[in-house]
Amino acid sequence: MNKLHLRIREARDLTGLTQQTLADELGVTRAAVAHWESATGSAPTVPRLVGLARRSGLHFEYLATGRGPRRQGAPLPVAEQPPAYAGLDERERRLLERFRALSPGQRDGLLALLAEDAARRRR
Repeated sequence: MNKLHLRIREARDLTGLTQQTLADELGVTRAAVAHWESATGSAPTVPRLVGLARRSGLHFEYLATGRGPRRQGAPLPVAEQPPAYAGLDERERRLLERFRALSPGQRDGLLALLAEDAARRRR
């Protein structure tokens, strides 16, 4: 199977989880999982793929590339949440996820806009 979105759906099907439940375990929105499973959607970050591989029992290399052994062992009961999202509420996680999807120039522009706003508020 050489399409990432199909392997991601396969992994979630192995867990028996809904998109929402998997999203909660991985610290993303349900829409992010839906995008990962769409042929025209985005790809998850490596830490998210690692969490999905652990949760589903699929070998990371197979999940990420379609090569290598399919199974690595028994699925784990809970995916490991990426440390970057530990302690963040849902709005903060969504904001960070959207920020990371921006290009470097867009990130710089957004940070400059926020800095200008903060400076204006201090005056």
